[in-house]
Amino acid sequence: MPNISWYFILLIPIAYWLKNDNHKMFMAVSIIGFVLFILCSTSYVPKKLINTIEKTYTPIQLNQLDETKTYYIYVLGAGASIDSGIPATMNLNATALTRLVEGIRIYNSLNHPLLVTSAALEDGIKSQAKLSKEAAISLGVKEQNIKMLETPTSTFEEAKAFKKRFGTNKNVILVTSAMHMPRAVEIFLDQGIKVTPAPTDYINKIDSFIYNGLTIPSFQSLNLLNNYQIAIVKHLYYKWFKKPQK
Repeated sequence: MPNISWYFILLIPIAYWLKNDNHKMFMAVSIIGFVLFILCSTSYVPKKLINTIEKTYTPIQLNQLDETKTYYIYVLGAGASIDSGIPATMNLNATALTRLVEGIRIYNSLNHPLLVTSAALEDGIKSQAKLSKEAAISLGVKEQNIKMLETPTSTFEEAKAFKKRFGTNKNVILVTSAMHMPRAVEIFLDQGIKVTPAPTDYINKIDSFIYNGLTIPSFQSLNLLNNYQIAIVKHLYYKWFKKPQK
């Protein structure tokens, strides 16, 4: 998927081509391109758009969970590497580790928890689910309380794998990134699995001590918008091509 910045780069040759052939169109494209660039590259609009997704679900309220029930805390995969010279926690990428930490935090607050780790890795030497399990054990989770789903390569496959192994009548706490959560919840519901969302790994954090208005143009702001674009396109792809027909 093209980075947001490429759209503006492509406008340059288009504007140059219009310069001599159609001056009015050249001016219109130039002005629109400049205004859009300012809106996209300063932080205010990208942060607002990110918030429309990340604020869909609030962080899980642990005091509202029924401590008599068994909960399956399903930590969705997010990427990892395999370096035998470093601990498993360091092989997980930042997003995967953040998700796992939130899963363990929830695990430690419950009387009857099961932690479910997930996802394959392309090289096939060791699954991401296995790495997450090793990392969880090193952080104090009991091995007998960890289940693995080692074959999924997407959220859609993660939902189907859970359904196949555990069914649809379990108490599931779904742990994934806040930007990913709305799509993940929809996918699981479409598989007949009701979940309690536990969003984490927030991209935009509102800090009262930090200025949150317009800033100077930056690649960081463009990257925020790029994350928004990816989330929207992936959600549309699921709705158009993967969503089960009712």
